Amino acid sequence: MWRRPTAAELRGTGLKQSHYKEPLVEVWPECWPAVELYLKYRTQWIQGPGGPSGLNYAILFADLDCSGIEGDEREEIMDDIRTIEAEVLAEVYKE
Repeated sequence: MWRRPTAAELRGTGLKQSHYKEPLVEVWPECWPAVELYLKYRTQWIQGPGGPSGLNYAILFADLDCSGIEGDEREEIMDDIRTIEAEVLAEVYKE
């Protein structure tokens, strides 16, 4: 989860927001369905008292149902979603 530092965060450092370029990320073709699904619903996190605890799978399943994605393809996408979810949570809770 990349974000450019705000002007306030950079105040006094001599750096500008333009110094921070968004990183290029390579996505393998077989991972695109999961990446696209995640990006579509990246705001749909279940929130606990300490922050996000996981994605709302009901919304993801509904989208997959509407798209007619079933069987092994559905399981592969959800496995990839779980990987994305775990990495995002690890980043959120990194100390």
